[in-house]
Amino acid sequence: MPFRDFVENAHGPDLESAQATPVIVLTGFLGAGKTTLVNRILSEDHGIRVAVLVNDLGEVNSDSDLIVGVESGTVSLANGCVCCEVRDDLIGAIDTVLNSDGQMDAIVLEASGVAEPMGIACTFTSPSYRGRIRLDGIVAVVDAERLPAQAEDPATRDLVFAQIGFSDMVILNKIDLADHDQVDRVRRFVLDRLPAIRIISTVRADVLYRFLIGSGSTDPDDQRWLTDDSHHHSSHGDFTSWVYRRDAAILDSCLVQ
Repeated sequence: MPFRDFVENAHGPDLESAQATPVIVLTGFLGAGKTTLVNRILSEDHGIRVAVLVNDLGEVNSDSDLIVGVESGTVSLANGCVCCEVRDDLIGAIDTVLNSDGQMDAIVLEASGVAEPMGIACTFTSPSYRGRIRLDGIVAVVDAERLPAQAEDPATRDLVFAQIGFSDMVILNKIDLADHDQVDRVRRFVLDRLPAIRIISTVRADVLYRFLIGSGSTDPDDQRWLTDDSHHHSSHGDFTSWVYRRDAAILDSCLVQ
């Protein structure tokens, strides 16, 4: 079950969520393709003003022709998007975006490759941001070639399951580097554990931004998931059951706020 559902069950629905700025969290290991996806979001002509929060501004390759301003770790682009460096202060970066002159239509956070989405989601669901931002979806970017080894390695196994297990959608990236049988095995690996999760198979994280906004939507009539997209694969079920065990408590850090 996606982490956002845990939070709603704990805190109740946000009655002001319709007016709040949607937040999308991108998780995934180093090299999975998160930064490539961020660059696409910043340069794509989608007509949406997106604030992207990154750990290292130097890794973002914004076209110099699009840059209209650089100030205090924030790059402003001609299409209305901005890119902000987190600098170990996620709350500060969020406040910078929310208090800026230009109202953003959405916020995208590129999480660190070793970050668990639970802790990040707790920040975005803090009561102090209630009515201002809302957790719109958690998207896991997965390397189709490397996932099997990462899921079997004791050093990375728990993080793999945490990143995928708390996500609303999985971007199965770099399918061009893995043979068809391996891609099918990786897809089955995910769907065996999360039968109802949406999977988009991509090369170089080529995902239309409209698939990311509202990625946590449970609306069965959402037209995006009914289209015949060669890069899109989804599986839906009426019920989902998945067990994730860990020694530490899952919700304590959010419930105490």
